[in-house]
Amino acid sequence: MNLLNNYCNFGGKLRSGNFCITIDYGRETTFGPFAQAGSAAYDEVLPSKIAAFEKTKLGAVDATYTSFQTSIIAPIITIVVIVLIMVIIYLILRYRRKKKMKKKLQYIKLLEE
Repeated sequence: MNLLNNYCNFGGKLRSGNFCITIDYGRETTFGPFAQAGSAAYDEVLPSKIAAFEKTKLGAVDATYTSFQTSIIAPIITIVVIVLIMVIIYLILRYRRKKKMKKKLQYIKLLEE
């Protein structure tokens, strides 16, 4: 309204032209029923749409979360399996080394006697 230089001053009822008269009187006559109808439709449709959107969007989020969860769990399991294999190999080698040392000790004792 600043562009019109107080052309449509509604507070002091200064108005001229069809545009300003329509805007001034349209608040009560023209726009009110449309706004009420839109508000009623919004209040009527909103609960069903919220449920539908939550079901759809939460399903998508759950699917995405599951894929991320799987992609995180797989490397962890792989690392655990590799560590277990290394521990088993270490225990086997340690047992074999002890066995060899025992034989060497027996051989040394035999040589000393």
